[in-house]
Amino acid sequence: MSISNTLQSFLNNKHINYQLVKHPYSETSFDSAVSANVPAKRVTKAVILKDDDGYLMAVVPADKDANIESINKKLGRMLMLADEKELDILFSDCAHGAIPAIGEAFNLKVIWDDMIAKEPDCYIEAGDHVDLVYLSHQDFMTLMQNQAHGAICH
Repeated sequence: MSISNTLQSFLNNKHINYQLVKHPYSETSFDSAVSANVPAKRVTKAVILKDDDGYLMAVVPADKDANIESINKKLGRMLMLADEKELDILFSDCAHGAIPAIGEAFNLKVIWDDMIAKEPDCYIEAGDHVDLVYLSHQDFMTLMQNQAHGAICH
């Protein structure tokens, strides 16, 4: 499969430099970090939440869990996890469970954890289970500049 067409078009349209990093097949972002020999705190994972106002992508380091209570408090919402069927529809050109952590590419609002900004670079799922997308710190921050952020994981 390789990189999601939606993600690739978005990154190219934004003139974002990226590199694909191949790794052995893995099911989770944390396992992708291990497989690619990358620190898990530099690999982001996407957690898709929903409420009556729609969907939201929480972006957290692969070695952490999204704190939905903190996100709800920060945004004044009542978000809960989206179900698997919804994810397959929202990310139709991605393999099941390999969601790229760039919500704007998929027309989703985003909240991201501040810990990611402390890293020199980051990696996101490419949309399959064998590739990561490498982004420089500056490019990741450019992509997230208009998105909400805060301490949203534990």
